[in-house]
Amino acid sequence: MTEDVENSPATDAEVPGARRAPRQARSLDTREKLVTAALELIRTEGYAALSTPLVARRAGVSRGALQYHFASRDDLFVAVRSRLALRLDWGFPVAELAARPLAERVAWVVDHYWSVLGSDDYVAAMEIRLYERFNGALHAQLCQEMRELAETRHREWVRLFADVSLDTDTLVGVRTYMMDALRGIALRRIEMGPEERVRPALALLKTSLVGLLAE
Repeated sequence: MTEDVENSPATDAEVPGARRAPRQARSLDTREKLVTAALELIRTEGYAALSTPLVARRAGVSRGALQYHFASRDDLFVAVRSRLALRLDWGFPVAELAARPLAERVAWVVDHYWSVLGSDDYVAAMEIRLYERFNGALHAQLCQEMRELAETRHREWVRLFADVSLDTDTLVGVRTYMMDALRGIALRRIEMGPEERVRPALALLKTSLVGLLAE
């Protein structure tokens, strides 16, 4: 049986010479394994196939450990969706990126976002969306989280293009247009298959964004 690392009474003394990671680090590692297992299941089997026992088994942890981190199936959906959303974070200093030419900034942002929205993991995000649209409480929770993340990214976007002549509301509108376009391209790729050619559409989007920002 897989050890429940959060609740096990085992100590380092039980394994001579063993060096165990701190309890908090082990707990975070367990949580990450569970989220990864849930993401893989949703991506490959669909949201309907997700069950907490299957996630625990796939992650190689006990059901007790799973329940310690996620009290319900919906909690797993939230964690998976949050992980995917956080992958859109730039992980790059805005000030350094803002020093680049306009077209280069636009290309970097579009390519970065497409690395997430164009990935197989985005299929999992769409699967969760199919499920949560009929689940009022889950829908409200996810919408609130997504709104908060969007507000942060709007502010970063405005800082990134602070040198253009557009006002803040228009700048945010341009970003919204970009995200809608990228989601549309991603949906077409999901519908048509991975062999669908999307590079021309991405190139056209970059050109369009540069034109809008240069007005």
